[in-house]
Amino acid sequence: LYKNIYWWGLDLIADGLVLIYVAGTWYLLATLISGKELYMRNVARAALLVELIVSWNVWAHHLLSDQAQPNIMKIISGEMVTAFELVTMGIAIFITLKTLWEARPLKMTPPLKFLLGGILGFSLGVPAGIIQADLGMNRILHNTQWVIGAHGHMQLLVGLGMTLFAALYALFPMLTNNLQLKSKALTNIHFWTHLIGGVGMAMAMGFAGMDGMLRRAVYPGDNTFQPHMIVAAFFGSLLIVAYLAMMLNIISSIGIRGLIEIFIKLPGGERRETKPAVQT
Repeated sequence: LYKNIYWWGLDLIADGLVLIYVAGTWYLLATLISGKELYMRNVARAALLVELIVSWNVWAHHLLSDQAQPNIMKIISGEMVTAFELVTMGIAIFITLKTLWEARPLKMTPPLKFLLGGILGFSLGVPAGIIQADLGMNRILHNTQWVIGAHGHMQLLVGLGMTLFAALYALFPMLTNNLQLKSKALTNIHFWTHLIGGVGMAMAMGFAGMDGMLRRAVYPGDNTFQPHMIVAAFFGSLLIVAYLAMMLNIISSIGIRGLIEIFIKLPGGERRETKPAVQT
């Protein structure tokens, strides 16, 4: 019973709120970027409600390898209801892309690039989770690096992370008196290193999981999975480069004092008006 209660509560957050908030952010960004109303907005609202209800009933996919869990729960909650999350996320992706498509041609701005990157992350990470939520595949992938790599990291680092960065780039001018980021080159470095680093690390970990490497385990004296981990570490290091490029771009554009004053007012007189910078 305690396992069911624990995983039920976790999926309210991990599967429910995260996917709902991400879809809502996509809808907001799509309307801001395109200047259009959200395509099929009533369907979009309904899909968010369906996702909320679905997230209440998918927890058993964490217990597919638990011998005490009833088989009927594994099949209904663990497989059938869980598979429906692919539908709700697919609806969110379609509505977002269709809203952008209706406004074409669009300039490939930083918010748009990161929004598309976030959609890519969930397009890869959600199916990876659905593949694992199968009684047959779960025998192979349960508690392996696939879980946290191909599924978890792909969704969180690439999907959620790039969605948040898209929101950051969209909100930055609104919070800084229409100030533009100074360096377009640093923005591109941030985008490509985060995308390549996140996808590359998740894929390397996923391949390790397919070969049998367990998560939260060490293999002293066994170098079987060392190549996978070296590749994952290399791509993971690109995420550090991405973050540093973003912070350097923001700080060089607005200054440390300006960055702090986005959140709190510092003493020392009125903040002077900032002229928009020209991207280089």
